[in-house]
Amino acid sequence: METDPTQESTDLIAGPAWSGARADTFLFHELPSVSRTRIRQKVLMGEARLNGHRFSTSTRLRPGDRITVSWRSVPAGEAGPDFPILLEDPYLLLVDKPAGAATHPAGSLQSGTVVQFARRHAADRIRAGLERGDASFYPTVVNRLDRSTSGIVVIALDRGTHRALQVMAGRREIHREYLALVEGTIPRDQGEIDLPLGFSPDSAVRLKMTVRADGRPSLTRYEVVEHVADHTLVRVFPVSGRQHQIRVHFAAIGHPVAGDLLYKDERRFLSAQEERRRAGPGARQARHALHAERVRFRHPVSGVEIDVRSEPPEDFLEMVRAARGGPGRPRG
Repeated sequence: METDPTQESTDLIAGPAWSGARADTFLFHELPSVSRTRIRQKVLMGEARLNGHRFSTSTRLRPGDRITVSWRSVPAGEAGPDFPILLEDPYLLLVDKPAGAATHPAGSLQSGTVVQFARRHAADRIRAGLERGDASFYPTVVNRLDRSTSGIVVIALDRGTHRALQVMAGRREIHREYLALVEGTIPRDQGEIDLPLGFSPDSAVRLKMTVRADGRPSLTRYEVVEHVADHTLVRVFPVSGRQHQIRVHFAAIGHPVAGDLLYKDERRFLSAQEERRRAGPGARQARHALHAERVRFRHPVSGVEIDVRSEPPEDFLEMVRAARGGPGRPRG
């Protein structure tokens, strides 16, 4: 098939003869006027979609699969936001994510994410690698933050670094600290929450977690920074890294994270979600009072100790001020 430069995209349907074939082989055959390097780049940058989803060049096809390749250049005004860079070297990129921004594209949220920023920021290096036939340089998020959480996101810039960081995470060699404002007064200056976590079978929210006896072991340590009226400001040290771990653990001991409707009142959470859907894609995402403040680990290549901090943003501080009933910053 020849590409038409006036079209924004090309749709290709895999027939029965392509069953089990690699996606890139199919695209090379169907788009003979497009260079193989450009096709690989389209796939890696998410500008080609298989049945509406991202895929890899080695994905095996099934009859009826639809691949849509986008040809439209994204105008500068639509490129998405830039995020503050806290650290960058040839192997790592650490960025400061605001609450309201997603880490990955998902569902109707397909722009303005951290991973898209990272790949746009590194586009020249990705392109140069592909032109050399090297697809190993590909920014990949190491730690995902929930949309309503702010703070440090660690991104590996190549596949080898990503694998090394995954091994380090499995050995608990990546140390994270969070700042959280939770409801109620925690009487002890420090403590730990050791409760197994798994998906909630009774929730209408697919990704909601809960404490369950057959869940995965999960451990959270904390220390009290300040008692703030009828709230407590805590510094949190998650030992394991389960989905929503801090949020579920503090809700389980009767101290939900301030602003976290999902783990305080699911009905109100669903109602707020519906209101945002009706308001449209520009609707503001309310935050909860959880901030990824610090990360420490040894550089997977140089071995140098990495210690990066992110100051609590203004919208987090505003929640603390509101709880305190006046101006001020956390005292810890």
